[in-house]
Amino acid sequence: MRERIHSIDTLRALAIFFITIAHVQPFRGFGTHGNLVFFVLDTIGQFDVPFFFVTSGFFLGAKLHTTSVNSIVRGTGRKLGSIFVFGKLVSVTAAVAVAAIVGSSVMSELSDALFNFSPASLLYYGDAQAVPLWFLSALFFSIVLVSGFVKFNKIRYLLPVAALFHVVGILSMNYPMVLDVPFRIRDALFFGFFYVALGYTIRTTEWTPKENHSHLYLGAVGFFLGAQLIEQYAIGYIIGENVLTQTVYLTEYTISTVLLVLAIFAYALSNPQLGKNTILPTVGRHALGIYLLHLPVFHLLHATKQFWIPVIGFPLPSTLLWQLTITPLVYVLALGTYLAMARLGVIDPEGGHIPWLSRLRSRGGLSVRSRLSNE
Repeated sequence: MRERIHSIDTLRALAIFFITIAHVQPFRGFGTHGNLVFFVLDTIGQFDVPFFFVTSGFFLGAKLHTTSVNSIVRGTGRKLGSIFVFGKLVSVTAAVAVAAIVGSSVMSELSDALFNFSPASLLYYGDAQAVPLWFLSALFFSIVLVSGFVKFNKIRYLLPVAALFHVVGILSMNYPMVLDVPFRIRDALFFGFFYVALGYTIRTTEWTPKENHSHLYLGAVGFFLGAQLIEQYAIGYIIGENVLTQTVYLTEYTISTVLLVLAIFAYALSNPQLGKNTILPTVGRHALGIYLLHLPVFHLLHATKQFWIPVIGFPLPSTLLWQLTITPLVYVLALGTYLAMARLGVIDPEGGHIPWLSRLRSRGGLSVRSRLSNE
């Protein structure tokens, strides 16, 4: 599989759209059936984050070997670290801007962003101030865990061990009457580790779903989507005894999610040209940018509505048009902002996301060397 797999890029574009839906939450609380619409959309999109984990593991499998573990882990740490710092800076900047716009305390917001978190939230869970950044931390530690098995030649135990931890996470999150662990389980160990290990195993075992079976994999996707809807509904509204018209019950992953993600990835591998002649693969290659910017963009849109609602003359956020268009609008604005930042040299999508820091360091080093040489 040396040629680019366009289907994976296409599905990245789709997955990040569902992540945007999960955070923007269109239709939630809107009218009689709004909660039902959002519940269906959010549940269908539950494959989104696991798909990115599997994809990362899949491409990791092409380069992670016993002799390359140290360099891979260091390189991954540097790259994800720069993305994390960039995401943190964007989130803090957006939070301060929103505070200034709505008239709340800017200093209080800045203090919370910089100091009001635990070391575990910042370094391991990755959700201090900017919740979506948890994915970056979970991905890094998942890769470290997979690398450990590779380093010590224990690959045959990798997927079973990762699956065991994931089962604990699934049961504790959705079936606490069976198993309830006293700590957070949306992390690397109980979530990301399994999906990265799954992608790595698919690549290293050279499993290649046949193209003439792609319709079967697509059928499996449809079947497991239905199973996920049923399971999620049962967890939230039968076992949990919630009422859909009153609240939307959300969870991170279920038993059906594993099978759905596997079916989707098998379909992608069996149909590598999917979306090739559309804009979706190009968008998918910039999914990271949408991931980093969609929430700040959404928060700024909401904060500034006091200015643009009087201009348009009616309360747009309370209309059906808003529910239908807010997610695509945020999606496009986040992508456009990311591409503009890349064009201006603020970020380097193919490398570090804080290239200006390297430039400052190099200039500082040159200044120091110049002063020393003059002396």
